[in-house]
Amino acid sequence: MPPRLLNKSIVLMIDGFDMEYYRKTDMPVMRKMAREGFFKAGSGIFPSLTNANNISIACACWPDSHGVTTNCYYDHETDSAVFLEHQSFLKAPTIFELAAQLGKKSALLTCKSKTSKILGGAADVVVTAEAPDDEICEKYGAPPPMYSTEINYWLFDIAIDLIENRPDIELIYVHTTDYPMHMWEPEAQESQIHMKKLDDYLAQIAEKGPDFTIALTADHGMNPKKRCWDLSKACSNRGLDLKFAVSPVADRLLKHHRGFGGVSYVHLKKTEDKDKAISIIGSLEGVDSVFDRESAAKRFGLMKSRIGDLVILPDRDTVFGDLPMEVEELATDYRSHGSLYEMDIPLLLFNTKNSPPPEYREINYNLDLTQFLFGGNR
Repeated sequence: MPPRLLNKSIVLMIDGFDMEYYRKTDMPVMRKMAREGFFKAGSGIFPSLTNANNISIACACWPDSHGVTTNCYYDHETDSAVFLEHQSFLKAPTIFELAAQLGKKSALLTCKSKTSKILGGAADVVVTAEAPDDEICEKYGAPPPMYSTEINYWLFDIAIDLIENRPDIELIYVHTTDYPMHMWEPEAQESQIHMKKLDDYLAQIAEKGPDFTIALTADHGMNPKKRCWDLSKACSNRGLDLKFAVSPVADRLLKHHRGFGGVSYVHLKKTEDKDKAISIIGSLEGVDSVFDRESAAKRFGLMKSRIGDLVILPDRDTVFGDLPMEVEELATDYRSHGSLYEMDIPLLLFNTKNSPPPEYREINYNLDLTQFLFGGNR
């Protein structure tokens, strides 16, 4: 079926919006939309990190099609970890490209430069709070600091301005920062203020854009973590040198999470090291399971050429990253994501003008929302 944008639409990708934030915050506008539209607690894509999920939503397909499985990957040529922030990595068209094919204009509003670099090529308006151009600052003022809640409000103000003053734009995609979720649990006063403010913006979007379908979801949730393993050091200390172990959650904004995350891609020096690596890593406290490349790709819908020889999954309390020692006990307020325990996210469709049709498969994942907006399965 060829793509078709069913309605004018705004996609709100609220980074780090775990269902617990919804359950534990008074959000009357979102709850009203949930009652009147389509809503359920759904799932993100594994790994529960931004790029894999954000790109899945913005391409309306799984990582085994679009190819993005990480924020940070091991580059064999340089023998180093490299941040993924270039469009050439994509193997599938974005919804901005689909909109352009349909003769419709689109806008991408994001806190993070990496998002605009990967996704912004076909959007007619691209705003990046991390590195705004002079024209944007002149019109909307300089953005607040990256490590703040206010930067999300700045983006929403621009979205509302586009709804009011750019009737030619039929698709708006907003990607916020998860800094507040890394910093504060749902019950914290700072978190409550942030989520209630976002709820206020939902009311404004509905009021100013009555012809817009609202699709709201997240890339991942967030949990407190207790320990971090450096798998390269742990294996070396037990008699096995790895080629590389990379934390796919790592990006340039290290204050959020120090580059630690609940998944690791392990690259082996030799194929015959596989069994020994599985035995060593599987014995470490906090490691839930170790998948080889083939089984991980098949189970989680990943492009197997874009993951490690092994994919390591921890328990709820554990993350992986680069350390001066093999293991570190983390501060009590440390929060991160990446594992199977941060997949619980909201799925909201409001003002669709037509409910999800019976022939459309059940909506369970965040990417299903954009599939629906463009007319069905891709």
